[in-house]
Amino acid sequence: MNGKRVLTIARRVIRQLTRDRRTIALLFVAPMFVLTLGAILFRSEPARVPLGVVNLDEGINAPMAGSVNLGQRILDELAVSDTLEIVDMSLEKVEDSLRDGSVQAVIVLPADFSASFAATRQAVLDLRLEGSEPTRSMAITAQVMQAATRALAGLAGAGLNGGAAAGGATPPPVTVQASYMFGGQEYDTMDYVAPVYIAVLAMFFVFLLACVAFLRERSQGTMERLAATPATRAEIVLGYMSGLGIFALIQVAVILFFTILVLNIHYRGSLALLFLIIALLALVGVNMGILASAFARNEFQVLQFIPLVILPQVFLGGTFWSIADMPAYLRPFAYGMPLYYANSAMRDVMLKGWGLAEIWPNLAVLVGISAVLIVISAAMMRREVA
Repeated sequence: MNGKRVLTIARRVIRQLTRDRRTIALLFVAPMFVLTLGAILFRSEPARVPLGVVNLDEGINAPMAGSVNLGQRILDELAVSDTLEIVDMSLEKVEDSLRDGSVQAVIVLPADFSASFAATRQAVLDLRLEGSEPTRSMAITAQVMQAATRALAGLAGAGLNGGAAAGGATPPPVTVQASYMFGGQEYDTMDYVAPVYIAVLAMFFVFLLACVAFLRERSQGTMERLAATPATRAEIVLGYMSGLGIFALIQVAVILFFTILVLNIHYRGSLALLFLIIALLALVGVNMGILASAFARNEFQVLQFIPLVILPQVFLGGTFWSIADMPAYLRPFAYGMPLYYANSAMRDVMLKGWGLAEIWPNLAVLVGISAVLIVISAAMMRREVA
């Protein structure tokens, strides 16, 4: 092996890279941008989970402690939690509050809650969960159970512990009867993340395909020859979008059916509506790829665009962090991400069983974003071939 020849080739590669200022900028700026965004999100304090409470408990007169309201004791324990935000509400508002997501769970304490416990020595808690996020539902259930156990453990001196050892060594039994607005005990974390995984994969690969394909057409001179024909710039963009869109739709169908049929992911809504959502997102990805290719000179620069275009979508689009858990100054950027609207619609259909009447605003936004990207791409093409 000739070391001199190796060094000569290495110097040539370095000179080529240093001459391309855009590549150098992407090589260093893109990783720092992604790392900064990730650090902000990972270090941000999660929002407190809203827990609705309906306390109808009338309490009882205990033999040794006088008036005791067991329901209020449990709520006092929940109120000191750092992760829960207690929301008082009436029984009539429970269902609507769970459905619109203003609370993630509601604990209902009936009028005879204390009396029932005094008679049976069993604390049965009625916990109603929104249920679309299984991990959060399990965490809320565990916190309610712990709070109730702490509240009941101090009743030894009140004559309500049913013969427990002095000092409350054996806390009274606590049972949580959980019901779900959406989802259920059979749902797991994969059921929650599957909708956004489908969306992310569809958008990522379609974006990359459109970027590389459009860049290759431009580097081979095809774009200049098309520009010399009577076809308008918008027609050229729409033509490429249609051709790439066919492959995108095939990919969408494969991903969707594989996820549901092979991975056995639960879904409650219309399969056709799921396909429509992902198809619209793929359309956005195609147009984003066409637009991004206008700023790239080679395939290497296309790869450098991935952390600048796709990763912010993943971080800010509600894939791993909800909008409520993000810092306030990042939320406006989240609402500008196409993936946010696709993620919301996918989860609403797969986990909640919602239909077109509920998710059409998200679909309208995706259509609007595609239209804007088509106009911008046509304008960029006019500038390039002018």
